[in-house]
Amino acid sequence: MRMLGFRLLLFSNYQVAIKFLLFFIGLQATVVQAQILNVDREVLDSMPKNWYGLISGSFSKDKQKFDIQDINLYTESVIKRKNGMGITYVGQVDATISGKQILQNEGYFQLKHRDLDKRKNSLEYFLQYQWNGAWGMQSRALGGLNLRKRLFEAKGYDLYFGIGGFVQNEIWDYNGVADATKIPLNPIDVVDQQLRLNTYLKGAIKLSSKCDLVCQTYVQSDALSLIGNPRIRWYWSSEIVYNLTENWMLGLNYDHTYNQSNPVPIGKYYYGYLMNLSFKF
Repeated sequence: MRMLGFRLLLFSNYQVAIKFLLFFIGLQATVVQAQILNVDREVLDSMPKNWYGLISGSFSKDKQKFDIQDINLYTESVIKRKNGMGITYVGQVDATISGKQILQNEGYFQLKHRDLDKRKNSLEYFLQYQWNGAWGMQSRALGGLNLRKRLFEAKGYDLYFGIGGFVQNEIWDYNGVADATKIPLNPIDVVDQQLRLNTYLKGAIKLSSKCDLVCQTYVQSDALSLIGNPRIRWYWSSEIVYNLTENWMLGLNYDHTYNQSNPVPIGKYYYGYLMNLSFKF
């Protein structure tokens, strides 16, 4: 899930930039507890157009013992409304196939109605569908809302905070469990329905006229078991995007997810790096 942001090099207030980066590094080091659920990677809110689209993808095929095919596709679009709100769409699909064996099959699609960074306080509504075959997550469907607050904004940087909740429905199998001793003799799919709380921080720094750094972190917990077993999830993403031309962008993304308690016995921590070339229109 994989994914795109913008803004990078010198802006006048070095102290503010350093404090901002230290804040995010400290946050990443101390919040040690949350899986990708609510994604906010839209980064072109300031464009004068009433809409925009962005697409980034790759395909490769190698002849080894079996044919290995790798597909990655990321899409993003925003339709702006006259009241400063917008309908945003983000989607990503990753697949790796070796012969007839699927090594990786994951992705997500999200729709969101949100303020396009015009208001200090606003409500945002979102729907999302996600899957990850490597984990054994057949599907995850969710819908919810957040109260979004602009903590501060100045030329070259901003920081937003969100808090809210969502209802999710997950279906898991045991295909992602590495330890065979942890798989039941007659495994059946696990259905997990939850009401979850959601908090996030999203910030951006413009380091030059062509480069941006965008960081975001999400923490979710079980709303009905906050004391006993909150099942905390933590997702972190940071991305540097360099605008090569008006339409072409080069991005480098790092993200990780930590899930305190999965419905099936898979790993708790996953991470990934992604470099991409994107076209916006």
